[in-house]
Parts: sequence; structure tokens; C-alpha cells
Amino acid sequence: MIKKIRHLGIIVNDIDASLAVYKNLLGLEDKDIRFVPERGTETETIFAFLSIGDIELEIIQPLTENFRTFLGNPREGINHIAFVVDKLEEDGQAMEKKGVHLGHVTRNGILNMKRSKVAYFDPKDTGGMLIEFVEPLE
Repeated sequence: MIKKIRHLGIIVNDIDASLAVYKNLLGLEDKDIRFVPERGTETETIFAFLSIGDIELEIIQPLTENFRTFLGNPREGINHIAFVVDKLEEDGQAMEKKGVHLGHVTRNGILNMKRSKVAYFDPKDTGGMLIEFVEPLE
């Protein structure tokens, strides 16, 4: 079912300050950072992806109270761990059979994010950690 860790999601209050730290620690340059959506786009949050080997760090700065509430008012730090799976629907059903239910951002199912399909599981069923399954579509 789970193939590998895809990324760690990290909540920050100041993405520029956080990226400066990661660039320094990891020896990254601006070209190594991918923003979704691109910088300058009006949005409720900023996502920046940093590749480290075959794992990414997803740096997340909520910009609005609405989005912060949508995320469950997370504190700064590691927010979730994402695993790559082959068949999200089947793997989600297998998790349900284990008593691990979809919850949080994807309360009622699976989101198609164009480059991948994602589902989040309720932290109450996973020992307190928000777990995301990702099925790459590319």
C-alpha cells in the first residue's frame, strides 16, 4: 500500500524567514524552491516545496484566518506526513477497515489536485499525527 514518504508538511508564520533558514541549512537556491500557486497570486495560503533527495518539505504559511481555521488552527511545526500510494481509493478503503477514517482537510473524501490525488486521515485515528496519502497523477 505505502510506497515511500513523499513529503513533510510544515506550518510557518513567516515563509520568507523560514525559507531563508532552509536555504542556509540545506544549501538551496531560489531555483530549488517551487511555489504553489506561483508567488504574486492572490490566495489564502502560500505553499513552497523544497526537494531533498526524493523527499520534499512542504512549507505552508496560512494567510487568512479562514484558511487557518480550515486547517484546524495548527501551530508552527510539522503538521503532517504524506505517503505515496498506488491506488488512493483502494488504499483509503483499506485504512477505513483498520478504523482509520478520512478526516481533516478531506473530511468527505479525496481531492484531485491536478498533479496528484490526496486524502487526509483523521488524527484521532492515527495517534495524533495528520497523515496524507498521495497518488501521483503525473
